[in-house]
Amino acid sequence: METYTVTLNGKQYGMLEKMLSRDNAQRMAMNQAIDGQKLFAEMLESIYSPVEDGWSTPENVLAESETELALLRHITAAVVPEDENYFVNQLGKKPKCKEKCKILIELKMG
Repeated sequence: METYTVTLNGKQYGMLEKMLSRDNAQRMAMNQAIDGQKLFAEMLESIYSPVEDGWSTPENVLAESETELALLRHITAAVVPEDENYFVNQLGKKPKCKEKCKILIELKMG
């Protein structure tokens, strides 16, 4: 199983921490790799949960979740460099990874 390392700034790191389950947020804080399937599933679920108007459609999510989608694309680029929209295109669906992977999140200080 391949492990990918993604470096995030403080703002991105904080946003991702809020998007993840308690278990995966703790794993990230302890500098442990997170199962890619679970990470992307949790990110997509968080992004796709009811947006400001309370109704999630792909169109509403794309319009109202710009920073979260940018973070999803940034992390996706490490795993699927040829298509940073690979997981964005799976909004509202059960995410499918091309292959099993783990993702290690690093916090960029300064």
